[in-house]
Amino acid sequence: MTRYVRSAMIDALSMDYIRTARAKGLREKVVIYSHAWRNALLPIITSIIGWFISIFSGSVIIENTFSLNGMGKLYWTGLNNLDFELVLAIQMFYTVVSLIGSLLMDISYGLVDPRVRVDK
Repeated sequence: MTRYVRSAMIDALSMDYIRTARAKGLREKVVIYSHAWRNALLPIITSIIGWFISIFSGSVIIENTFSLNGMGKLYWTGLNNLDFELVLAIQMFYTVVSLIGSLLMDISYGLVDPRVRVDK
């Protein structure tokens, strides 16, 4: 993750608007935190929320491999026992979690980058 943040900051610091901000005479701290950091956060937000959502998709494999009790093992047991109501309920939970993650991602884009905001 640190390397990902570093590469996003290097990409953001090499943009033309950063050179323009430095040419205007802004302090380096203002250039980095106000201009570069906010634009470098967009791919980082995407990866963090994507990793969070992928935790739920990997739970089925991990819990069955290591004999852990949890939603993944319950999902697998429901599939093996043909308990379709249970399987659909767990799948609905996974779907709601991914939708909430996507909503959080979109809201955080609006907080970080003012160009993404919806005007009234």
